Amino acid sequence: MKHYVPANDHAHLAETTLGRQKREHQIEIILCEPDARASAHMLVEFYRALNDLAEDHVYVTNIRTMAQGTAGGPLHWSGRTAIFWGDIYKSCQLTAHDKAWIAQVLNLSSRSVLVGGAVFLLTHTARVANPVASVHPNFSAAAHEVGLIDSGTGIYLSPDSRTHSASSRLAALRLMSDFIALDHGEHLADSVRSYIGLMDKKPACESQLAARLIRRSKADPMVRQVVEKMQSNLEDPIRIPELSTALGTSTRQLQRRFLDRTGVKLLTTYRELRLERAHSLLQFTEMPFLEVSTATGFSSPGALTRAFRDHYKTTPETIRNRRFAGNISGGIA
Repeated sequence: MKHYVPANDHAHLAETTLGRQKREHQIEIILCEPDARASAHMLVEFYRALNDLAEDHVYVTNIRTMAQGTAGGPLHWSGRTAIFWGDIYKSCQLTAHDKAWIAQVLNLSSRSVLVGGAVFLLTHTARVANPVASVHPNFSAAAHEVGLIDSGTGIYLSPDSRTHSASSRLAALRLMSDFIALDHGEHLADSVRSYIGLMDKKPACESQLAARLIRRSKADPMVRQVVEKMQSNLEDPIRIPELSTALGTSTRQLQRRFLDRTGVKLLTTYRELRLERAHSLLQFTEMPFLEVSTATGFSSPGALTRAFRDHYKTTPETIRNRRFAGNISGGIA
């Protein structure tokens, strides 16, 4: 079995997590065919993106071949998601051992997903009577023959919240994003969809740090307003009293409410938003250091370097050099 812990390229934002323990979620990607390993990496990348944006949760993906080793018992599958990774051209060829292994996984996993031709695995477990699934057109006739009911949709969320399906591998990404909405809310789901290009409309808050703070505050109106105000004034930062006046409150009330709702200080957040923007400009553009420092409200490249080193424990030059060395995204751990 091959295990992947999708690395978080924005781990430097972890300062805003207040030291809370992250809840770990295990995702088992089960290949119907050994040669499907390369295509399964799209799921690894999906959960890598989710880890970039989720604050209190971390997703670990494990790739294995179907019926490889023992299926595992109830403790192993408790809280675990099993994704059976098929394609749109063939159904899985199964031995008696395979069928027993699959039935055990489907019965024990907290959530399972059948992709492409893997939907026919539903017919190998007695747990589901009159099974319904998202069936790709290539399999319509075969599904009718074995009594598998086509939902008529690209993805299918089962009413029992256990065994779901997607007609193709690409449709599976839509289904995974719907799971995020179910588990964490539409705000995070839309953020991930925008982040990986599943939707064109960007969330109102593009900064990952800002999005996390807004989620943590449960979309508190004042937190959202002050964060948006700060984001609009990164090049020429405005003083906290001016922020409070713009929001129609006192400086003391604004600072207290922000700290109460987010757990971090307002002035610290403003500085981190400027540094986050500087990090992005260094990583993804060729703007000179002087322009980067000006665009993020620092008096000079030297001032930016000092703040950068204090916050990220590295230098702007190091981040810029990674861009030209081709290590922006990094490899899978």
